[in-house]
Amino acid sequence: MRTEWGESVAEPLGGGRDGPRVYIVHNAALEDLLFDRNLTGVGFRRACLRCSRYFVGHLADECPPEDTAELMILSKGLVYQLGEAMAAETGRTLPTNMIATSRADVSPDTARIDVPYTCFDAPADVLIIGDTVASGATIVAALGRCLDAHPLRRVYVVSYAGTLLGAARIAKFCVRHEVEPTFLFGLAAFGLGDNGFDLAFLHPDTITRSRCTSARPTSTPCGDPAPTAPPSREAGVERAIGGKWGWILDSFKKVSQPWLRGIDHGLPADAARGRAAGHPATGGGAGGGSRASAR
Repeated sequence: MRTEWGESVAEPLGGGRDGPRVYIVHNAALEDLLFDRNLTGVGFRRACLRCSRYFVGHLADECPPEDTAELMILSKGLVYQLGEAMAAETGRTLPTNMIATSRADVSPDTARIDVPYTCFDAPADVLIIGDTVASGATIVAALGRCLDAHPLRRVYVVSYAGTLLGAARIAKFCVRHEVEPTFLFGLAAFGLGDNGFDLAFLHPDTITRSRCTSARPTSTPCGDPAPTAPPSREAGVERAIGGKWGWILDSFKKVSQPWLRGIDHGLPADAARGRAAGHPATGGGAGGGSRASAR
């Protein structure tokens, strides 16, 4: 994993110690995508491609050319344009598998997933998935169907907006099936709203890099005041992996106790001074524009 790629930096949660790898990726392209609420149409797709090229640049050195494919989750996976990003960054093609999913019975920490369509014509031991990560249930369902068709060794989940809760659920599934997961999240590991969809920088469970927020103005793009006193690292981490989602802590303890200790002692958890005004899956915010909606 390249932790630096051009102007992009991928910071490992917990300092990259043993266990499931979760990186917070920071670059100007991701800031533009998550904070520009007027980004739509062709400009939106171009912004998504710029972000995906950085993601691919970070992870491409771990992806064997003849044994790596995309698992595209329809239809949100289309905007990640991972095949084009791989070609632009490495000169290689990225074969594509496809799966269609729909969410039902959504709750704050899970969802029932229906799978009406699959096409696994490009089997590979290493998969790259581009998708919003909320509860993690969609990717767990997609990986389960994929494993029915072909064994996997590693999976890379890249997400413009993803939650630590979702990463924990996916990691737990992967470890049970002897698959090594890696997560690259844009700007933050978000907390998940009570409706099971919304991701916000100012959610108390959100973890960010300190450099993600230092250059932000003192108010959000939609005019809401920024927090006057960012929480401490310890408080931020405790909220992010404890609280009402305490089972996340238990899940990661079973996966890797050393990795958790790394988070407890080494992760910046400053509050972001802004909120995502809209999410790439929807092309813009709704309501007050203070959250990214993950569908």
